[in-house]
Amino acid sequence: MQKMDHIRRILACLLLPLGLLVWPAIGTAAQEATAVTSKYAYRHYTTLDGLPQMLTECIYQDKKGYIWIGTLSGFVRYDGFEFVPYLKGGRPENIVGFHEDARGVTALGFRRRHLAGKDGQTDTRPLDDRGLLLNNFNSSALPPGYLLLENEQEQEREICRFTDDGTETVLRSPLLDEMDACRRVFADTTDGIFYIPTAERTYRLKADGTALPALLVPQGYALLRTDSTLYLFAADGVYRCHGASAQRVAPFRFTAPDYGVEACADRKGNIYLHDAHSLYRFNPDTRKVELLVDGINLIRQMFIDREGNIWLATYQGVYNFFQLNFMNHTLTDHNDILRAIDTAPGGLLTVGTLNGKLLGGPTARELRPLAYPRSKDNFFHPYAARIGHTAYLLGSGGVLACEGNRRQWLDLPLLDYRFLSAHGDSLLVATRQELFVTDSRGHIRSTHKGLRGIFCASPDGYGNLYVGTAYGPVRIHGKGQTTIHQPEEGIPCTAMTATLQGEILLASGEKLYTVRNDSAILLQHYGSPIRSICQTRDGYLIVAVVNGLYITENQLLQTMFFNRYNGFTGIEPLIAHIAESDDGTVWVPCVGQTVSFHPRDLVYQHAVPQLEVVSAEASTDNVDWQLLPVPTRQVTLSHPVRHLRFSFIAVSHSATGNVCYRYRLKGLQDQWSQPQTAREVQFNNLLPGRYRLEVEAQIGVMTSAPVHIDIYLRPALWQRPWFWALIGLLLAGGIWASAYHYYKRRERIKMHKLQRETRLNNLLVKSIRLKSIPHFNSNVLAGIEYFIMNHSVEEANKYLALYSRFTNTLLMDVDKPSRSLDEELEYARLYLTLEQLRYGENLAYDIHTDPDVNLHIQVPNMMLHTYCENAVKHGLRNKPGRGHILIEVKARTGGVCVSVTDDGVGREAAANLSPTSTKQGLSIMEQQIELYNQCNAEHIVQTVTDLKDADGNACGTRFELYIPYHYNYF
Repeated sequence: MQKMDHIRRILACLLLPLGLLVWPAIGTAAQEATAVTSKYAYRHYTTLDGLPQMLTECIYQDKKGYIWIGTLSGFVRYDGFEFVPYLKGGRPENIVGFHEDARGVTALGFRRRHLAGKDGQTDTRPLDDRGLLLNNFNSSALPPGYLLLENEQEQEREICRFTDDGTETVLRSPLLDEMDACRRVFADTTDGIFYIPTAERTYRLKADGTALPALLVPQGYALLRTDSTLYLFAADGVYRCHGASAQRVAPFRFTAPDYGVEACADRKGNIYLHDAHSLYRFNPDTRKVELLVDGINLIRQMFIDREGNIWLATYQGVYNFFQLNFMNHTLTDHNDILRAIDTAPGGLLTVGTLNGKLLGGPTARELRPLAYPRSKDNFFHPYAARIGHTAYLLGSGGVLACEGNRRQWLDLPLLDYRFLSAHGDSLLVATRQELFVTDSRGHIRSTHKGLRGIFCASPDGYGNLYVGTAYGPVRIHGKGQTTIHQPEEGIPCTAMTATLQGEILLASGEKLYTVRNDSAILLQHYGSPIRSICQTRDGYLIVAVVNGLYITENQLLQTMFFNRYNGFTGIEPLIAHIAESDDGTVWVPCVGQTVSFHPRDLVYQHAVPQLEVVSAEASTDNVDWQLLPVPTRQVTLSHPVRHLRFSFIAVSHSATGNVCYRYRLKGLQDQWSQPQTAREVQFNNLLPGRYRLEVEAQIGVMTSAPVHIDIYLRPALWQRPWFWALIGLLLAGGIWASAYHYYKRRERIKMHKLQRETRLNNLLVKSIRLKSIPHFNSNVLAGIEYFIMNHSVEEANKYLALYSRFTNTLLMDVDKPSRSLDEELEYARLYLTLEQLRYGENLAYDIHTDPDVNLHIQVPNMMLHTYCENAVKHGLRNKPGRGHILIEVKARTGGVCVSVTDDGVGREAAANLSPTSTKQGLSIMEQQIELYNQCNAEHIVQTVTDLKDADGNACGTRFELYIPYHYNYF
């Protein structure tokens, strides 16, 4: 029964490690006979990479390029970078097949089917409404959409086809029950015939069940049609079938056909086969079956994707052998590695190892030890050269020449040589400090000294010799040496080569340069230290870096990068000579192995995969993102969305790392971005409007058709034209209202100003009338008359002149609101001098002015006259005896302080002695100051202080007035 067979396979898988422990002891003799093991490079996917478990059953590639892998515990989707698990955390289910239709990819279990959704979600339904189970062992060779169903007893089998509603029967025949687990039923879509292999023969049936003559080949396992040829793969070889006849074209015995044989064809016409543990290749032209890989634990299914990569689902995980382009060569002695490699015309290899072994043979698999005159501690450096039929290998202390069966050391001084290369019929041999140019027998032709730390050397096509040193490159022409100027001085030049046109290429650090006019011109920055470079004969530039390999096709300038993700599994290439065979095979020595490949197959094998937008997200704050429906061709978003993020991918499993993307957002930028490997792009702070995102994928010079998404960001309410039109109308109305209010307010201000000026003018008139009262004038004139009568005429003329000046000043400044402090002091001095005519010795005054006072400051007109007149009339007139008035002017911060102090009877006594006094002078002054202060930020401050003696009796009055600088009096 097939389920028991399935259990036995699992047991065999678990017992295989025990066999692997015994195998080394059994095969020791065979290993000693083989010097080198050559294996195709592969990538091994395990649970460490994201598989649910190591026991894998099937592999499928969908239309977008994703790889789907079924295991005994669910299934995963692989995009070349990461695995997305499905059926995780639920009931474990063995996934044994996949089906794809318009709804997507469906994973098939024995009883159920699971439609894969996003983010690991599935839609699970019964596989068949009749309760039939899936037979996966016998149905793997059926066309897409077909499956083999059976009952619980593994009988009553029928071939069915998926429909929109479920399944429908295509063929029902008891012959299907005769197949054991190692046979694969085959449906030939060319002639509509079903082939059912059994142990005795292979039956042929039409779709309606009509039997046709069988193929009488026993132990047939599987069939495959390529173009017009139908092949049958049986226990004793490969058969070509035509009708009911079968002709064996390739006798062969599979090593482990217990679980059957499966076949697939690639685009080149090669047919790949596998049994339980090995992978084979059948070439229809040569009619030979070649063993490619063995020792794999239970291969369950083989799949060749659209790029030609060979995938194997096994009970040790999943293997990807890519396109069998890279071959890894290792020594059976794991304590030794291949280092120096030379290829002769015809493909003969000569190889030197780290431990000093010399190997030779027509292919890597046929390398065998060669005898040579060996010193005890000899080893080979990773450098080799060829002149004619002689191969030269750099050993410890000398150069070994190998020609046919003759092997001898060149007659060179015993030195610590570090580099070897050929130049025409000469050898370039270098120590760390000296470079020797010798003939083919080791005779030194010239020596170049003064070089510090030689790494490499190469001639160009113009008679120059370039040398790479620890301090940069040097050009040697004749006996002269010229240092090549580099943008970054002091970085060692570790590798160099000449192009087919004779141009020198040199490696320094992570950068590749060419030389122009003794200056290094940067060509490429690889981002990883360069270990070795080589220009092949057919125009390919090989650049080996620490983490991989770059191959550039010089005509198209197409560069591809290879590492462990797409076939190059060599670990850290050496600073070494890269060899090239006549057939174009390139040999790159690495730390753990030597890798060989054909550059042409690697560069021209790629096609641009299908580009897909994986996700689209929107955000209002660049923090919280909302997923948008994908796939979609148009996205409409409303305010306040301003940030967009898109991720995309062109799935490739052989050009991983070489797929680049460029994009542009029309409406924001019309120019394409620079190609980049990043698979995500984000746009921030987008303005409302219509945009179109276009994305292209590139591999080298090939570009995919762009995918596009139309984006419409709706504007906010205030971002619409009619909104601003309304705002404009409201603003215009507001401006008109503001202007109307402004003009009305300005008219009111003008009116208030006129009213103030009218009041001030009235106050000034009143002040003039008050100052020029007849009583004062008559007193002054009577005093002058007294002087005329009793004193000299000269004194009378003096006082008459003072009175004239006083009256003239009064009349000249009558309409001024202010005048300078100097003029105000002079006017007060005139007034007090005239009053002395009246009071005589009973009136004295002093004027004190600080030297730092600005006498040009403007003060209210007649300010001091008002205070002095008030002091004379009310303070001193009622005082018996002598009276004194003191005028002081002092500087203050931001202005001046003017004070008038008298030693009269005080305000309270004066009010009692003169009850009819109106005090109009002080009142007018206060009203003037109040009006002036209304138009100034800093105010005039007036202070009146009643002076008291020690006993508390009134002894005078002080008037103080603080006047700010830059005070405005209209």
